[in-house]
Amino acid sequence: MELARPTTVMRLAAAALAALALALCAQAALAPGAEAARSKRIVALSPFAANALVEMGVKPVAIGQTLGGRDRFSRKLRRVRVLPLSHPYGPNLEQLAKLRPDLVLSTPQWRKGHAAMRRLKIRVVTTDPRSVAGVIGQSRLIGKLIGKPKAGERLARRLYREVDRERRNITHRPRVLMILGVGRTPFAFLRNSWGGDLVTRAGGRLITDGLKASGGFARISNEYVVAADPDVIIAVPHGNTKDIPAAREWLLTNPAWQDTRAVKEGRLYVSTDNSLLQPGTDVAKIIRRVRAWYLHNR
Repeated sequence: MELARPTTVMRLAAAALAALALALCAQAALAPGAEAARSKRIVALSPFAANALVEMGVKPVAIGQTLGGRDRFSRKLRRVRVLPLSHPYGPNLEQLAKLRPDLVLSTPQWRKGHAAMRRLKIRVVTTDPRSVAGVIGQSRLIGKLIGKPKAGERLARRLYREVDRERRNITHRPRVLMILGVGRTPFAFLRNSWGGDLVTRAGGRLITDGLKASGGFARISNEYVVAADPDVIIAVPHGNTKDIPAAREWLLTNPAWQDTRAVKEGRLYVSTDNSLLQPGTDVAKIIRRVRAWYLHNR
């Protein structure tokens, strides 16, 4: 067998080294995306994050328990494990650790539990939009986190188109008061809350636009409600599931509001699901529902 000449051997070695260098450079350039793509074991603690994941082709290993049942979850999540969530820490750490998640998509509501999750070497990222625009932006973020930026962009663009379609042809803009009923203490939804932004985009004019609070809610008095005299009142009871029926009844029959235009004209509504409290990828559907059920401006 004829041996290769030294010059040929050197050329082959140089070519091999060059190819190796190119491969290493390419790997380094793609490292963030490759690392994210390997993070297949994901826990999503909010309906928004869970639905966004499956719409991008990734099924989480578990989802967080939510108020209002599972009606807003994708059918693809029906057999996914549901983790109970307890204030203020979120999921049970032992149950979470057994799932061996690479990534937990959480919300500020459970921030007190994030440090403990990180001590277990679990990556935690907060994805909790509080506005329609936030849903679109956070869809892009989740796409990047899981190594599917194109899927995230496609979802964001689809949501934008759907929302834009649902905001067309608004015929009138009633004055709306949104109430969060915590026990018998009324808090008003502000523009910077999820529900407040939804109703505004559906054509409602919040009578609380002059109020400000970083959390999106402001405590108000019954006298404030009567003086504001809204055209529509949308009340959302909040609390333990067993307490919701009683809270709903109190909101519907509160004597302090009986002299408002909304009550006199039969436009006091109580929403007992979580659509006005928790964001989701069904945002266009919820805007359509608000327009049809509460604002009557279809």
